[in-house]
Amino acid sequence: MAYITTVLEANLRLTGEAKLWWIYQGSAQGARAVLSTIAGSMITVAGLVFSLTMLVLSLTSNQFGPRLVRNFMDDTGNQLVMGTFVATFVYCLVALPTIDESGVPLPNLSVSVGLALALVSLGVLIYFIHHIASSIQANNLLARVGHELEDAVRRLFPEAADGQAIWAAPELPQGFERRAGELGAQQSGYLQMTDLGRLYDLARDQDLLIELTHRPGDFVIAGGALCRVWPPESFTPELAARLHRGFTLGVERTEAQDVEYVARLLAESALRALSPGVNDPYTAITCIDWLGSGLALLATRGRRPPFRLDENGELRLLLPQVDFALVAMGCLEPIRRAARENVMCTVRLLEVLADLARQVRLPQDHEALTHLAQAVEADIMDNLRLAWDRELVRQKYLAVMDELKQSGLRLAPPPLESGGEQGESGRG
Repeated sequence: MAYITTVLEANLRLTGEAKLWWIYQGSAQGARAVLSTIAGSMITVAGLVFSLTMLVLSLTSNQFGPRLVRNFMDDTGNQLVMGTFVATFVYCLVALPTIDESGVPLPNLSVSVGLALALVSLGVLIYFIHHIASSIQANNLLARVGHELEDAVRRLFPEAADGQAIWAAPELPQGFERRAGELGAQQSGYLQMTDLGRLYDLARDQDLLIELTHRPGDFVIAGGALCRVWPPESFTPELAARLHRGFTLGVERTEAQDVEYVARLLAESALRALSPGVNDPYTAITCIDWLGSGLALLATRGRRPPFRLDENGELRLLLPQVDFALVAMGCLEPIRRAARENVMCTVRLLEVLADLARQVRLPQDHEALTHLAQAVEADIMDNLRLAWDRELVRQKYLAVMDELKQSGLRLAPPPLESGGEQGESGRG
């Protein structure tokens, strides 16, 4: 921009008799002082913004968990603030050498744009003060994670069909468990993404059956099996190299294909809030609320079959299943154990279970909620000494069981299907 403004001023002749009212009118010495002052101020403010951001990251990591730090690193507002300050500094730094005090025409347009950038940076600084103060509030931070959970559910699970189906386990080739070739991981790490489209095309083109042994989010030790391939004689070094391109491993879990990871961010914050060192039940209740919102959406979504068939009906992929019961048990069970002596959180947890009972459509989901409700009631009754606390918990528990009974009557016997998505739908 500094070079562009210099060229524009020379070609359009914005100075002289046809001066614009907003063009800088001072001397070369004053122009140099203005740009130097702006550049020095911007790099100082950028350092201040960076220090404040690191302080907020430290506070957030201690209170909500280190995995929520990524929310600040990915925050568009923080990136905009830092980028504006650094860009203004670089602009002034590049524009300064164009100022010559030996009679050469002064780049008035460049100085004027520098002043405009300084005013914009001042407005951005005011925005940053408000933004950083609101972003560390528990409700805003947890709401953002809750919305990410809902977005992940909508992205990874299909719209529910009129009837929820279960699928019969496909028949595997004889000797598959003992003789199938195993693809070992080249390094240890979390399985972040699986390219199902690539694996499906490879299995169809090479006439293979590929069984994935891990779902995204699982930790795989170097040498551990990523998948198994049939027939075993087709498992060559060239095929192994092509299979490795279908898996992405890293040092941390991501939300790209791992809905359980986002849910566990809320569960982690709830566990920290319930720890004796923090003892913040209201934050834990907020986490339970947003978990309930995400799980309620998940309970109403459809399920994909745990296998993929090609256009000829041949079995090509076997996939590990991720469903409502897995996510609910993995997130609410730890909270249940941590809240066994906290009546507030236990009551809210039972209320959320009652809300979820109205949404479930599958028998296994109903069974998971029943187990959770019974575990909550049995666990906290052993830790409550006051009769009215026990009575309150008992009433909430009976309300959950009543909702589960009503939802159990609504559960229709699911049709048994042996088929699944075929053809190009297997690329999902």
